[in-house]
Amino acid sequence: MSRLPARVILIVAIVCGGWPSRTHAQAYPSRQISFLVPNLPGGSSDLIARAVGARLQKNIRQPVVIENKPGASEMIATELLSRTAPDGYTIAILSSALSINETLSPERKYHAVRDLTPVAKLAELPFALIVSAKLKVTSLEEFVAHARANPGKLSYGHVGVGAPHYLTMEWFKREAGLNILAVPYRSSPPVYNALLSGEIQLTVAALGGATQLIESGQVKALASMSRRRPSSLPSLPTVSEAGYSEFDLVGWMGVFAPANTPQEIVRTLEAEILRAAGSGEVREQLQRIGLEPSLQGAAEFASLVKRDIGNWAKVIQDVAVNPH
Repeated sequence: MSRLPARVILIVAIVCGGWPSRTHAQAYPSRQISFLVPNLPGGSSDLIARAVGARLQKNIRQPVVIENKPGASEMIATELLSRTAPDGYTIAILSSALSINETLSPERKYHAVRDLTPVAKLAELPFALIVSAKLKVTSLEEFVAHARANPGKLSYGHVGVGAPHYLTMEWFKREAGLNILAVPYRSSPPVYNALLSGEIQLTVAALGGATQLIESGQVKALASMSRRRPSSLPSLPTVSEAGYSEFDLVGWMGVFAPANTPQEIVRTLEAEILRAAGSGEVREQLQRIGLEPSLQGAAEFASLVKRDIGNWAKVIQDVAVNPH
């Protein structure tokens, strides 16, 4: 029996699918992953991305590079993510601002549900009313009385009309009958700098980025903007305890990939990100900076995002903010 020429064997193997291609031979991930952060270094999203990213890099044995893309209430980073190749090599950490932008920013160049794939929820961010240490108030009740006695003389910092910080404060102003000037900044760190310098007197912020300032006594947290006290600061009263029972706003942060990312890659990302975020080391890091670990897989997280879009649409209507 004569042997078939090597060339014939090669052709038969390719036709029959027995010769693996380079694409299928490479398991995901096989190279660097870019992790987009929608804020400047030092903010809550940056802190959690760096903690999770470092552990993820160790687990998957591939570089995970943090890329800060701040601006436009997270829309710059979100649009960038929506336009990247759906191959699992670019992911982003986004917050509740994503849900708000769906109603408040009709000019955005993406659609959250259509253009993004939720991968995993990582944490909840309890918001708190934070004031300068120079402000002579020690409780929410004292602050409200002071603000009412000085209409138009106080100002608060926020990171954009589309940010949960802004909407939360505007809702509280309406409920408490306060006249306080809103001052926009590009990201959370400049807000804290303005608070420390006396340029503004207060802000509503996630406890994560403000924890060190609170612990050092440079600022004071007066109340959590939710119905339950944050586990990271159990001594902090809630606005509900002060009589504002309607308040129960808790922000979230989670990881997204572009739409149409292959399901097997999404499943790998979901498993590895939850493994990284669920490690004792990362959980301890998050709790230390005021973030509350709250893990959800892709399906549950996707349902939360859709529900959250509707919830924030109602808040926007209540505070009479007009989409621009």
